[in-house]
Formats: sequence, C-alpha cells, structure tokens
Amino acid sequence: MNRLLRAGTIVLLVVGVAACSSRFESFAFQTAEGTHVQIWQSGRVARDQEARFTPTAGHIASPVYRLDKPALSAPGQAFAVSYTSSVPTCTLTLFSDKNKVLKSVTLPATSGNALRFLVSLETGSRLWGYQFSAPKDAAQGTLAMTGTGTSAYVHGFLIGANELTVDGSVEVASASAGVVSARIPAATRDEMASGIWCITLLPQEGAAGARIVFSDAEGRKASYDVNPASTPARLDFARGSIPFLPTSIDYAGTLAGLSISRIGADAPLPADPGLILTWDRSTWRKPDFELFSWSRFPQVLILDTASYELQDALFKRLAFYVEKSGHAGKIESQAALSGLHGYNAHDYRAEDLARFFTAATAGGLSAEEGTLEKLLVANGIITKSASGYAPGEGSILSLSRSSAPLLRDLLLTHECFHGAYFSLPAFRDATEALWTSLSDVERQVWLDYLGSHAYDISDHYLVVNEFQSYLMQQERIGIWGFQDRTLAGMREAGGKSAHLARQLASSRPMSFLKSFDALDEALQSAGGPPGGHAISVRLVE
Repeated sequence: MNRLLRAGTIVLLVVGVAACSSRFESFAFQTAEGTHVQIWQSGRVARDQEARFTPTAGHIASPVYRLDKPALSAPGQAFAVSYTSSVPTCTLTLFSDKNKVLKSVTLPATSGNALRFLVSLETGSRLWGYQFSAPKDAAQGTLAMTGTGTSAYVHGFLIGANELTVDGSVEVASASAGVVSARIPAATRDEMASGIWCITLLPQEGAAGARIVFSDAEGRKASYDVNPASTPARLDFARGSIPFLPTSIDYAGTLAGLSISRIGADAPLPADPGLILTWDRSTWRKPDFELFSWSRFPQVLILDTASYELQDALFKRLAFYVEKSGHAGKIESQAALSGLHGYNAHDYRAEDLARFFTAATAGGLSAEEGTLEKLLVANGIITKSASGYAPGEGSILSLSRSSAPLLRDLLLTHECFHGAYFSLPAFRDATEALWTSLSDVERQVWLDYLGSHAYDISDHYLVVNEFQSYLMQQERIGIWGFQDRTLAGMREAGGKSAHLARQLASSRPMSFLKSFDALDEALQSAGGPPGGHAISVRLVE
C-alpha cells in the first residue's frame, strides 16, 4: 500500500466551497463515538453519482464534502474512508476549515477490493471536511466511497470479513484464508530504527496455532511457532525478540490484524514468555537485566537477569521474608543469609512486595533492592504511602541467564503459572476449593513435599499457590512421572514421609492427575493458558 506522504511532498489543492451546496444522501459521517453527522457537498450531484469520483482532464477534483458540524478527534483517533478505487493516483485532502488544509495523503488503488484507509489525527484536530483529487494527466478510473468517519487508529492493518483496514504503514501483499503476507516499507522501517519498536499480531478469535516468518533484505529469516493449544489474543514481537529489523512478514494461520507501535524507553517490553528465553541480550536496555511484561497478562512483569548473583542481590532477602521456612516475616541482613540458597527463579504478588519494602526500608535497602523498588513503583505494583508501601496492581516474576536453557524453560513455566494465579481471582477460588476437597493424606503429601523444599508451610496462601504451580508446570502427560518422582523421594526420606507416600499410592493413586485436570479446566475457564502451556511462542531453531 502507498504510505502516507510527508508534509511538503505534494502540491496542495486549495478549494473554495461553491455558493451552491447540496445534502449528501449516500451515507452519514460516523464518529468513533457512534454519532452520525450529516454531510454537505459543494454543487449539485446526481444521487447515483454523489459517492463516486471519476477524474478527467477537465474535472480533477471531487466536490468538497463538509460536515454539518465539525468533528474534534479524541486521542488515538483517525479519519477513515471506506472505498474501492481504480484511480492510479488519488489524493485525499482533509480540511480543518474552509480552504484550510489539515492533512493530505495519497490513497492506494484497491484492485476491486473494499478498503478502509485511516489517516491519523492529532488529538483535538478539527475536521471540517474532505475532498478527493487527481493529477491533470490521471488515467481513467473511479473511486467509489461507501463510508467516512472517525475511528480508532491502527498503525498497520486489520482484516475484516468484507474489508481490509490500512493506514499505509504496512503493505498487505496478500491476505487469503490461512495465509497473510505483508511488507514493511522503507519509511516505516526508518521510523522503527529510531526507537524501541514492537510488531503486534492479532490472531483471529479461536485461532489454533500459526507459523510466523520474519525476513529482511539480506535474506535472513527468523521463524516462530505459535502453540495451537495456547494461542493468545495477541502476539508481541518487540525489538530484541527478532534478531533484525524485518522487511516482510509471512503468517501461516488465521490473522485478524497487525500493528506497529513504539515502546517507551523505560516501559516493560511486551512479550510471550517463550520469546524471553531466546531474547537477544545485546538489545537489553540495562547491562545486567531486562524488564518485560507478559502479553497475556500485562500486569505480570518478568525480570530476566544476567546472573544468579544479580538475581540474589535483587530478590534473596525478599524470598526469605516471604517464603522461606524459619525466616518468613523476618528482615534478615545480607550477612545472615550468606551461604544460604535463595531460589533459581522468583514470583511475588503486590501485597507481599508492599509488606517487604515497608519492613525493609527502615533498616536500609541495598542498591539492587532500591532498583527493584523503583521498578515496582514506576509500574504501579506497589505505591508509596504515609506508612510505607501499599499494594498496587500486578506481580513480578524473575529468572536468570545463569540457568541452563532447559532449566530456564521449566522455571519460567512454573513462575508464569504463579503469575496466572496472582492475576485470575476465579482461578484462585477454584484452586482453594480443590485444596479443601483433597483428602487429609493428599494435603499432607503436598505439605511434606513443599516443606522439603524449605517453603513456609504455615502460610496457607503460599502452599495453595505452590500446589497448583508444581502441577501445572508440566503437560498432562508428565503428571504420572512427577507423582512417581515425588513419592519415590518421600519413600527414600523414610519415616513419616515414606508412610504418607505409601498411603497415597494405595488410597489415591490418581491424586495428582485428578488435581491437574481440575486445575486445568478451572484455569482455562478463567481465561488462562492450559496446563503445561504458559509458553505460547517459540523460536524455531
């Protein structure tokens, strides 16, 4: 598609509205808020021709279409025109008042297809009217309008049942059922190169999987598979998730749209957890960590750190304060925790973060803890209050590049199910109900397992949360192996643990599987991913 023309690259057609005007009857101008505004046109035009513009050597401009009442654009809005056109070069001019040009763009021909073209508007722009024009030597062709109005701006395209919506920033080469190919023009790539860009793909509702291939002019390709069991509503590919600035995108699947946006210098980078695992570290904005937000649950932040050492400096005292047996609720000194193992990965809800920073600030935070506090406050997860800190919205997860790739995969999957638990009240309620329904032996087995991992099993919320995450971190097919390993470890430990393992094996042999199935159904009903499938997008090696 032709891109938006830059200011000063065309000769503007300045017109006056003829003294004689007539009511435009084909359709009303429809605002994004749903208001219908009557349109008037300069001169008198036959009813069956008023929505058509056919340029000739002696007739290179359409009537001026003015609104009965000028429209003011709200933030993020655009002028929208729906049409079909065979005119090779057609200019759309928007007016803020009579003879006052607001913006001019070139409209692409549509090859017989219905197109909806968007022209971005600055907030508060006054839209008085619009007009179409063509060069004097324009070849014969016709533009037929089917509607105009204002709508939400999309910097990219949307694929509708009967119409393609574009703004000219991305060229749609083909869009058939199950396959979409698009090109990113040089002007758009120039804009992307100057900041932190993000390409967002919107699968059709109910889509199950896709293959996405990004390419560049040098012949490089990067392919990604979308999990058919866990296709999210949006797929974000920010700078660093793709190892180059792409020139083309091929999407094998059912796609609803694509947009390109810019991310603030300090804002979390939206990403699927699977992309974080293979993110290009050279693009990190900080030398030792990068901050992400989970695309499925944007209020869940994910901090990827360069090393276990840095992760410990950020989270170790917090981990012992919130979760560790014998330490929970106590602000320990760094020296007291020296030589003790924290965790290889972390997860914390807003309430516990607020408690920790309120308690720890009085004795002083380390430099790394101060960095974490600033990130949490800046993103609204905790807020400063007169008495310390109060919980805001969201949670934070963490992992480290010190972990081997397979371990990183498992750890991040485990932590993401904590993120889902923090984010979905219905899932928390269902998990609590399931825990309550377990037999005493089943609960005792879980308490024994979690206690052996140094969790504070007196914390009921923590226990129930870990119960679901340890089950959900693997697919259903892996549950039998997880139960076998758990019970084998308990038998090896001997004593009460061995007795509990034997009791569960004889009285509840399908305990873990039944719990997994109940949790899986509850999580998907609440809007979360299936068990074992927190990761939805993976780089194809």
